[in-house]
Amino acid sequence: MDETSAGAAAAAILDELVGPFYDADGVTGYLGLDGDDLARMVAAEQVIWVPLAGGTPVFPAWQFPDGRWVDERLLTVWQALRRAAEPWTAACWMCAPSADLDDQTAITYLTRGPRDPRRLDTVLARASEDGARWLQ
Repeated sequence: MDETSAGAAAAAILDELVGPFYDADGVTGYLGLDGDDLARMVAAEQVIWVPLAGGTPVFPAWQFPDGRWVDERLLTVWQALRRAAEPWTAACWMCAPSADLDDQTAITYLTRGPRDPRRLDTVLARASEDGARWLQ
């Protein structure tokens, strides 16, 4: 497999794991923002985003449940992960099932289970542990 094919295969795997995605136009239309507002949100880690190969940000659809802004629990975990990781690493972590979360992803554990602050504490503890390891 040549480098181009390997890159395309890796991109397809990441897209399947983390996606589907909105582009900037989709998010600004969905949330009623302008491009400058969205750029400020990206810079301040107030929205979950990952860069395409050229650096253009795209936004996982799973962060916008039920026609709302970014789920605050997911954003809290994202911000904790981003202190130690690049966007793709943080997003993949959020989408990977964990035995510590009843074999669910952090997203599912937080958004489909009972709305219990202890669930967020559990996810944040795991994120902090993994983030500390990444920084070593």
